[in-house]
Amino acid sequence: MASLDPDTDIMYVCRSNLVLRSQMRVILSETYNRKRLPEAMEHNVETVWSDRLAKNPKLYNGTKFRIDSVSIEGDALTVNLGVTCYKEYIGSNWSPNVELYQTLGRQYCNNPQVYLSDPLGVGSFVLTSDNRVILLRRSVHCGEAPGLWDVPGGHAEPEELVGKKSFEEIDVSSMDSQAVTDEIFDSILREIRDEVNLPQSSLSDPELLGIARNTTSASRPSMEFLVRCSLKSEEVVSRYQQGNQAEADESTSIKMLPLEDAVVLETKNPDLWREMAPSGKGCFILYRLTNRSP
Repeated sequence: MASLDPDTDIMYVCRSNLVLRSQMRVILSETYNRKRLPEAMEHNVETVWSDRLAKNPKLYNGTKFRIDSVSIEGDALTVNLGVTCYKEYIGSNWSPNVELYQTLGRQYCNNPQVYLSDPLGVGSFVLTSDNRVILLRRSVHCGEAPGLWDVPGGHAEPEELVGKKSFEEIDVSSMDSQAVTDEIFDSILREIRDEVNLPQSSLSDPELLGIARNTTSASRPSMEFLVRCSLKSEEVVSRYQQGNQAEADESTSIKMLPLEDAVVLETKNPDLWREMAPSGKGCFILYRLTNRSP
């Protein structure tokens, strides 16, 4: 499903009712891991990672969940997940050979993403009690979209469930499905808390808006949520500026957008829209597509 911006595609949108954690089912299998490329090409994955790491030593090769596909039955959403890591993501989705990998995926597996890492990101349309939306300016040290405006977000982390293991050591089929679902929903609350310095008690339980793909990173997917904050926008800014957040080095400033501007940002403020990270654009588009515009 195409979005309205070349930086994003929409993989899934909750058009009628948003998906609660009780309505999401996770199926875990190694068959949903990235398929390995022919040996010479697989070696290039390591080379791309090494080159990026040399340029940005702050990069960290953590384990991630890999989203393969979704299906809908009634109000329930089934998500098929494997595991991957940040090294695979940089080495495949950000490889100069990524179009070749997608071509091979179409040719041999009828799936252009099968050789790509596609780690599952999470992001959130955070709405304050006075109807303002949180945007953060990403640090220039971020691994992607440096210096752009974005919604709070990050990744669900297998490490939270299995400890510090390489993704090759993880028996994904042995992971508890409900625990993984909870980690996905809990991870966005954690990211908001750590990036904006907000108490978790001020945040509602996340509701899934849908899944957007970042076309600038070879269609890497991200679940985008609606989270309501009981604080007013000035309180949010004040807490952010206190500088106590756990991930203070990931952003450099905060912006509070009126909701009525956020839902028409492409036309209301096209300069700001051009400065938005693809993940942020996808989140805003999904909010609008769910018919939750004012």
